[in-house]
Amino acid sequence: MKKYVICAVVFSLFIGIITISAQSDEEHVNHKELRKEFYQSLSENQKAQLDVKKKLRKEHKKAMKSTFTEEQLLIDENRELSRKERKKTLKTTLSAEQHDLIKNHKEMMKIENEKFKTTLSEIQLEQYEELKKQNGKRKKRCK
Repeated sequence: MKKYVICAVVFSLFIGIITISAQSDEEHVNHKELRKEFYQSLSENQKAQLDVKKKLRKEHKKAMKSTFTEEQLLIDENRELSRKERKKTLKTTLSAEQHDLIKNHKEMMKIENEKFKTTLSEIQLEQYEELKKQNGKRKKRCK
């Protein structure tokens, strides 16, 4: 009798894991399709604005890295730590100037993001907000 109960529990857990895995794969596919549909609906000007935002992020990352101390570079290059752990460890070593650099970048990106959002139609804005919401959920899951 105990064997049957144990088998039933193991089987239930197995089915539950498969179901959760299938749901996350489906969510990923849906997110990818929405992102593709959103990007295809953008005008050339809107695509150019997205490229500007991407370049700004890259420039900021490069500027930030150029201010790193040896200790910070070692933390940043340590692949034994997860991305979250590296970020948390780096945060404790940042100087006031580096904090200001981050703050200025956030403000600049917020302005660029608002400019981009004003160019979107209602449908595009809904898709954009949904993509942002899904990205937020994905980031929370990784934490």
